[in-house]
Amino acid sequence: MALTTELSHQGVGDDVDRRTEIEKLQWALLAHRKAARALRTNDRKDQLLLGVCQSIVSQKPYELAWVGFREEDDSKTISLQAQAGSKVDYTDHLEVSWAEDSPLGLGPAGACVRTGKPVIIKDSAKEAVLAPVLERAVSFGLQSIMAVPIFNDPRPLIGVLLVYATVPNAFGKIEVALFEGLADDISIGLRNIERQQSLDDEISKREAAQQQLGDALRATIEAMSRTMESRDPYTAGHQARVASISVALAEKLGWSQNDKEGLYLAAMVHDIGKVGVPADILTKPSVLTPLEMQLVQQHVELGYQILKDIPFPWPIAEMVRQHHERLDGSGYPRKLKADQILQGAKVLAVADTIESMGTHRPYRPALGLSVALEQIKRESDVSLDAEVVSAAFALAEGDNPLQAILDARHV
Repeated sequence: MALTTELSHQGVGDDVDRRTEIEKLQWALLAHRKAARALRTNDRKDQLLLGVCQSIVSQKPYELAWVGFREEDDSKTISLQAQAGSKVDYTDHLEVSWAEDSPLGLGPAGACVRTGKPVIIKDSAKEAVLAPVLERAVSFGLQSIMAVPIFNDPRPLIGVLLVYATVPNAFGKIEVALFEGLADDISIGLRNIERQQSLDDEISKREAAQQQLGDALRATIEAMSRTMESRDPYTAGHQARVASISVALAEKLGWSQNDKEGLYLAAMVHDIGKVGVPADILTKPSVLTPLEMQLVQQHVELGYQILKDIPFPWPIAEMVRQHHERLDGSGYPRKLKADQILQGAKVLAVADTIESMGTHRPYRPALGLSVALEQIKRESDVSLDAEVVSAAFALAEGDNPLQAILDARHV
């Protein structure tokens, strides 16, 4: 009878132990799952580490978690990076080292970093007698402590994850294995963030360099434009105004910023070939003779020859050569038609017509915007692109930026 009673009691004890082990495993699994979510959703180092600590302590009985990084200074410091939990005051003024000969290195964090292996304190109240460094944990009611190393891939050790519980024996072999896995996930998350940061930095550097090159290119093009126009005071500002009109048309047509930039640069030098035309022809105050007109028309081919070997990221040289081509083949220099003509050149053709008719010329006064609009309307879908012409009429409504551009003085 006595033997039966003893076995019965032993069975009850086994059931209690089994329930306790299952409960401990549930704590660790839930904490791991929540921490894994934090690792997926944070893209900054400080946010990732804090998120992991907060996820761990959201699961009772874990009341404190912190992450420290191994430093290579003279004191072999373990620097606190993130901490969370109801017992977070424990970390106030906390000094930890991984030096074996320092009192600050006698705790679980220091031992873990030194050895690269997990350290478990089953009951800090009992072990504080042998390790006085644990007395602080006891004063905060922190009974179980686990420290697991955080490695870089594949080594070296970069830090340590500490988890504290307010019950004894909270960490068994399975729980330690789960938190070791979490430490590996932290390492992977940190590496991914570092790689992304390096990539972002490289992209930023390249974008800055690209912007600098773009600014230099724009300044060079604008200088070329001003230099060329110094030979022809009557049309000073023509290219700048054509550029402004072209960009306004492109915006109305929904072009991308990159395409608008290329169009702007092409417009700023669309008449650069006129450097090869005698100045007395450019400034002649009467209608040009057929021979003189032939010389002027050569400016598009000459402009192309000047620009064709410059490695622009846009077909600027070709747009310059085509800006006098027309849909019906009546243009020059190659009598291109319809789809043979670049869209940028089609926009330049409309912008050039509006500017030329809307401003003063040596051989006639300005005809005005209304006359220019009537002209492009007559040529719409015949020699000029209908969609671009429609955009010009849309711009002429309301605030009418076209008139403002024509009225602006060349700067």
